[in-house]
Amino acid sequence: PKPNAQAPPSPPCKFVPRSMTTVTIGVKWGKESLEVEVDTAQSGLELKTLLFSLTGVPPDRIKLMGLKGGKAINDDTNLAECGLAELASKHKKLMMMGSTAGPPVAPSKETMFVEDLPEDEREAASLKNFSPGLTNLGNTCYMNSTIQCLYAVPELRDVLNNEAAVGGGTPAGASPGGGRALAGATRDLFNELKRSKVAVTPFRFLALLRQLFPQFAQVGTGGAYSQQDAEECWSQVLQTLCREVPAVDKLFGLKLEMTLRAEETGEERNEVRTEYNFKCNITINVNHLTEGFKIALDETRELRSELAGRDIAFVGSSKVAQLPPWLNVQLVRFFWKQTEQQKSKILRAVTFPQQLDMYEFATDALKAALDPARSDKIQRKEEEDAVALAGRNLALGGAATPEVAAASAIAGEASA
Repeated sequence: PKPNAQAPPSPPCKFVPRSMTTVTIGVKWGKESLEVEVDTAQSGLELKTLLFSLTGVPPDRIKLMGLKGGKAINDDTNLAECGLAELASKHKKLMMMGSTAGPPVAPSKETMFVEDLPEDEREAASLKNFSPGLTNLGNTCYMNSTIQCLYAVPELRDVLNNEAAVGGGTPAGASPGGGRALAGATRDLFNELKRSKVAVTPFRFLALLRQLFPQFAQVGTGGAYSQQDAEECWSQVLQTLCREVPAVDKLFGLKLEMTLRAEETGEERNEVRTEYNFKCNITINVNHLTEGFKIALDETRELRSELAGRDIAFVGSSKVAQLPPWLNVQLVRFFWKQTEQQKSKILRAVTFPQQLDMYEFATDALKAALDPARSDKIQRKEEEDAVALAGRNLALGGAATPEVAAASAIAGEASA
């Protein structure tokens, strides 16, 4: 070329604006929603690789759906021609499926089916997640049910296994040290229930129970042992355990404060007592558990009056002064029928809540102790209900009321 000649001009570079090839598309993955900038000049595999960097789901396990006609985005899909830009312009989302979990791993141990076990092991294997139960020794269902209820309290099992806690009580019944023996038998029976894979036969416990409390040894017609009341068995066993193991009293003891007043003289009598059953008296007007509680807590007594010099009526009620960790509720279904001189059972249905609120039966002192935690719990529940209501309204296409929106904002600040 000539020294002074100029080089021919290079062809102009082709400039493609970013907005022409990049779109922002929403991706729904389980409960998460992602906003992803996608270059439509790329392939489906490159989009999956981008999502892998955001979610941790390997590209080979990602499945993308939501294109027109229900088509999926495959590895070789041309993003410029599959309708992705049109989907983004309509503010619609792709549906992503796939998990970050690794591939399934074969079990290290060979699976053994119950049908393949020896015959003597099949029953034990089928009851692995259940208590083995107790053998009925002849109308002893009242005792078995009492034992099973007590066994269901883990703190009681721990206390009885604490050697230092057992002992120190007064002997019960006709046998010296019989109460302590019953406490030891209860502990041993609980441990046997924990270890055994077949039904347990409570011979020792039953023998001690009948020795200490002869009413459970009554024999009916034909020489068979008579049926007994489970509540009576519960009360006798629990009172014995509380006497011999003071820590048991703290698990079940319900402290009540009673105030009685005589209208005639204005005298008052106060009494503090510990009960192990919170009674629900059933009458023709009782439909709910709390109604029966109120009847049981009200009381009228004939007591000696110093002012009147004779017995007069004192009327009042009891309040709960201290709640135990475990509250036993008794539905009083038996009453003495005077005309027939025998017990009769009340078959009336009584409803009860899933969670029992004892606040209305508490003393003022106990209410004051419960108020701070109770107020916080009520506030949290109201905020959760408001948020749930707002979510339902939005799901139905409506708008949240100002009150609900404010409560939702408060709940959000509290959670933050």
